[in-house]
Amino acid sequence: IVSIETFVNVQKDAEKILGMDGAAVLLYEAGKKSGERWVRRFRKDWGLKDQKFIEAVQNFYAELGWGRFEVKEYNGKEIIVRVENSFIARGYGKSNAAVCHFLRGYNAGLAQVLKGEYLEAIETRCAAKGDDCCEFVMKRYE
Repeated sequence: IVSIETFVNVQKDAEKILGMDGAAVLLYEAGKKSGERWVRRFRKDWGLKDQKFIEAVQNFYAELGWGRFEVKEYNGKEIIVRVENSFIARGYGKSNAAVCHFLRGYNAGLAQVLKGEYLEAIETRCAAKGDDCCEFVMKRYE
């Protein structure tokens, strides 16, 4: 387990070395693999399904200090996750661009496991940019 400060310092160092886009890809892909792995494990270990599983995941991440997650699905085609008090946005500080690349990937991995299909994510709102929360939209992007 790493502190928020350490995580954000790693992200900012990656941005200096790889550039903003390179760091975003690295953190997104790492988050996505991590999300897939951990969500599969949680689902198996906890023995929960559907809404009960989603509620357990939301509570788990809130207890970890990652933020308050709210999972919504629209039209069966996309999953939207809203995160209030994102640990990344909180630790990163002000930014002109969305910065929660790891959480974007993590949520994409979570959504892939829940939907059973390949999905990608975009961050449509970010608290580091001054938005009221961070919001991630997962769906099939062509």
